[in-house]
Amino acid sequence: MNDGHPAGANGPAVWRARWRVGASVLAAIVAVLASAAAAPPAGDDPRLPAGRRIYREGVLPSGKPVHGVVQGDVAFTGLQASCMSCHRRSGFGASEAGAVAPPVIGEFLYRSIGLGAEQTGLRRSHGPGTRPAYTDETLVRAIREGIDPAGRTLAPLMPRFELSDADALTLVAYLKSLSSAASPGVSDSTVHLATVVTPDVAPVRRAAFLGVLEAFVRDRNSASRLEDERKTRSGWEKRREYQAYRKLALHVWELAGPPSSWRAQLEERYRAEPVFALLSGIGEGDWRPVHEFCEANEIPCLFPITDLPVISDDDYYTIYFSRGLTLQAEALASHLRDAAPAGPVVQAFRAEPRSAVPAAAFRTALQGDPQVAVVDRVIGDPAPPDASYWRSLIAKLRPVALVLWLGEADLAGLASISDDLPAVFLSASLLRDDPGAVAPALRRRARLIWPYAPPSPTGAHTARARVWLKARGLPVVDERVQTGAFFAATLASDALKEVRGYYVRDYLIERLEHMVDSSVTTSVYPRLSLAPGVRFASKGCYIVRLTASDPPTLIAVSDWIVP
Repeated sequence: MNDGHPAGANGPAVWRARWRVGASVLAAIVAVLASAAAAPPAGDDPRLPAGRRIYREGVLPSGKPVHGVVQGDVAFTGLQASCMSCHRRSGFGASEAGAVAPPVIGEFLYRSIGLGAEQTGLRRSHGPGTRPAYTDETLVRAIREGIDPAGRTLAPLMPRFELSDADALTLVAYLKSLSSAASPGVSDSTVHLATVVTPDVAPVRRAAFLGVLEAFVRDRNSASRLEDERKTRSGWEKRREYQAYRKLALHVWELAGPPSSWRAQLEERYRAEPVFALLSGIGEGDWRPVHEFCEANEIPCLFPITDLPVISDDDYYTIYFSRGLTLQAEALASHLRDAAPAGPVVQAFRAEPRSAVPAAAFRTALQGDPQVAVVDRVIGDPAPPDASYWRSLIAKLRPVALVLWLGEADLAGLASISDDLPAVFLSASLLRDDPGAVAPALRRRARLIWPYAPPSPTGAHTARARVWLKARGLPVVDERVQTGAFFAATLASDALKEVRGYYVRDYLIERLEHMVDSSVTTSVYPRLSLAPGVRFASKGCYIVRLTASDPPTLIAVSDWIVP
């Protein structure tokens, strides 16, 4: 049940007000979730799909939107009226600043709430923060009339829904089933995780990536060798925490062949060895086949290392470090818009995803802007363009800036004509995050779109990961890949502890959303944060120039740009 207000209704003030629930309610939830109890069985109830739609979308079995009232007279409908908007997809509720929208899973609703612990002799079952267990009838009454099973009126911020008897019982059937069992990939002793490696990843990057994940899992399992004993010998106050412990098993899913075949390969691997989540992953090209597999099967994919994520407002299960090359293109567009260049900006790219995707994003970001005229040039010749190509392009178009969505090989022809060049903007990702890939003669004109923390002589931002790698004899050969894998593994491990034995995929994601911005583990990205519905943790980029030194030093010429 929700003591809050539907998202989006009546503005931020009411949204904040919805969380003003008594601390006793929070204590009650902690007490209930600290106890092991079986949820009411849902079986194969045919009403579950319709109940799920009411819960998640605010749509009735008839196809009409749900209606309700909050605060006595504020009407709301449709998605605003979805239970998920407050109690989250998992049903475990949400908390903010010490206040809480309580869980609505069957295990919670169909169990009485008492305060205190039985072992202390101070437990009580009456008064603030307590209630009897719900039944189907009292739960329907609470949903429609806002009255709890003890006959008390729920807070006015708890919506009163206009549901028929049949529709209310359909929702009740879904609440009984909600998060009632562990998701696939979890046994009594082990949580099975997979990581995906696409065939376009260079052997050196593959080895660096897998080396981190495999070492982390070994460490985590060996460091917890006493947990099995603690399961049976711990005190009552720690029993659930230790009984929830599972070892990790890492499965490496290496894909082969063209991207069109990857989805089928993933489905086959998943049928053979169901996993709870995908732990990171790495790919050079479009991540879409993996993303769509995860969405279809509702499998979390946690921080894959890719420059071509799927950008969608509707998808849920993949959490990315950033929007990759699309973010870089949009950040550069914002930078140039502010600079208002007096002449055309020419972008050159190849007709392949790592080049064409940012070019399209850059063009879209500046479409209709009267101050920045974008001219496209597609490089069709497989051979790198030579100096004559660039001289001809500059003489014909006279650009005030070149935006080159190209790799190191395609830039070689520019070095010999560097004195005749306008400003040249390059993607750090397309240069393998190596500023030294820019030829010394080109550095005076070059600007990098840099989506990472500014490099420092001490490497302070990635120091924790570097110390961990050194202690395990893993040389740093690709900082972004290795620190990214370490960050993903650390966050996943911490989140698995936070779920306290409720191994439900949606709940895992919800825990991660609250943990990212407070994590002591860092990666190459300077500012990571998530929130409900937010699936890209890093939001911006710098524009940096390079010094002539070797290796070059990076100096920011812009603030952190969040397009």
